[in-house]
Amino acid sequence: MALPVIDAPTFDLEVPGVKGVHKFRPFLVKENKILTLAVASEDSKEMYSACCQIIQNCYFGDLDIKDLAMYQMQWIFVKIRDKSIGSVQSFSLSCGQCGDIVNYDMDLNDFEVVGDVGVIQKKLEISEDVGIVLKQPSSKVQLLHEELSDTEILISCIDYIYNGEEIVKPEEENKEELIEFIDNMPVNLLNEAADFFSKMPSLQHTVEYKCAKCEADNKILINGYEHFFG
Repeated sequence: MALPVIDAPTFDLEVPGVKGVHKFRPFLVKENKILTLAVASEDSKEMYSACCQIIQNCYFGDLDIKDLAMYQMQWIFVKIRDKSIGSVQSFSLSCGQCGDIVNYDMDLNDFEVVGDVGVIQKKLEISEDVGIVLKQPSSKVQLLHEELSDTEILISCIDYIYNGEEIVKPEEENKEELIEFIDNMPVNLLNEAADFFSKMPSLQHTVEYKCAKCEADNKILINGYEHFFG
């Protein structure tokens, strides 16, 4: 006797900063195992990899998940988690004054995208005819930003370079030549790029509470994977 096929329900989701409506399913036992291992690792890179794998498994479409910005991936994960095991996540808060620990239950749907999701590109004009069009850094670049140089980050975020009517895609060019090209840019353009990156949208929630032990007022920004997993 053949075992029955279990059909998982699906749901539609609009992703901030991404066109169209995209179809997903809740995660299943196999994804829950991935989640459990990631939580046990307490490692941000493991959590990121687990998030990518779970979203990819649960997605019916042609988006390249690893090309999404961090806030977009986290938004999708929160919505899948809500449909799968609920939205309430429990974790601990530490008072900034006395260190007293309190338990906190949060509805992950209270997370908000902070920032302008409509600004997904930035043009850096080197001359009248030459310039660079930047795109938002992918979630992988954001995760590894402390390990990358400013030049490496900038190169990874180039959508294309234009020279008059000619369009140059960075993936088609030699890396050493790209580095030399970036090194010869005016410094003010690097500052413009840094400003663009600093204003990237993020998924976050602020908790404000008074410590029961020392009565200090606490304001804690929550925005990491350790708050989404559970």
